[in-house]
Amino acid sequence: MKKIFLAIFSVVLLFSLIGCSQKSSTKEEKILKLGVVPSSNSEKLVDDLEPFAKALGEKLGMKVEVFTASSYIGVIEGIGSGSVDFGLVPPFSAVLSNKQSNTKNILVGTSRTGKPGYYAEIFVRKDSNIKSLADLKGKKVAFVDPSSASGYIYAGAMLKDAGIDLEKDIKYQFSGGHDKSMQLLLNKDVDAIASYENLIKKYIKEFPTLNEDIHPISKSELIPGVTVVASNNLDEGMRNKIKQALLEVQKDKEALKIITDLYNIIGFEEPDENSYKAIEKISEKMNIDLNKVK
Repeated sequence: MKKIFLAIFSVVLLFSLIGCSQKSSTKEEKILKLGVVPSSNSEKLVDDLEPFAKALGEKLGMKVEVFTASSYIGVIEGIGSGSVDFGLVPPFSAVLSNKQSNTKNILVGTSRTGKPGYYAEIFVRKDSNIKSLADLKGKKVAFVDPSSASGYIYAGAMLKDAGIDLEKDIKYQFSGGHDKSMQLLLNKDVDAIASYENLIKKYIKEFPTLNEDIHPISKSELIPGVTVVASNNLDEGMRNKIKQALLEVQKDKEALKIITDLYNIIGFEEPDENSYKAIEKISEKMNIDLNKVK
């Protein structure tokens, strides 16, 4: 009787272990995390990108989840630590993560103009008396984030080139998003904002009179485009797989429209690493130590 009991117990234990093993294997299903910087309402941004992530996941054969943080640095740190596998990030963020975490730039976004990049612009209200950058002395300016290329780095360098001391000649703040900067300008809480060239086109549906309310007074040199950065924790095979999946998914019109609407890019191409050297030079002009930005 004891032997029969032991035999039954062994069989039950075996099936129990098999069941646990199957559950464990399901739990360990690979999920890739795609990081994006907070360009607008974080929850809405994640929701907006969900169909793109799903299409990308179908090409990869694994689930892709979208992640964002309250700041650009939060996303960069996630990619650097490996808790985020790859990201769609602005070029300055790409350079930071390259320097600090040895991440790899695998693709760069192509803008609507067909160029692998975009421009920063300084916007003011049309009803103001501000006609040039020199007129901003003594004024209030909204930047986006200390790690935003168009929303701070390149725009700040433009102001410096115009003879404006950022610490003495203007009062500035960081808004946390391009849309938030725009609203500060419309509400007359600031006199000027730094953003990207397609700001008006991006928000004209939500603010129909935007084209009559604000306009740019200065434009930067070309900035490298939105960059796909892969964590150093990913092996070369997975980086190449993500790269090929992105090149494939850009052929999907619905998926492409999502990133065109969000990031003003019409696809991806191979990055030119030399173009990122310009960001390092601009950073020097802005007294930014790329190894110490946190």
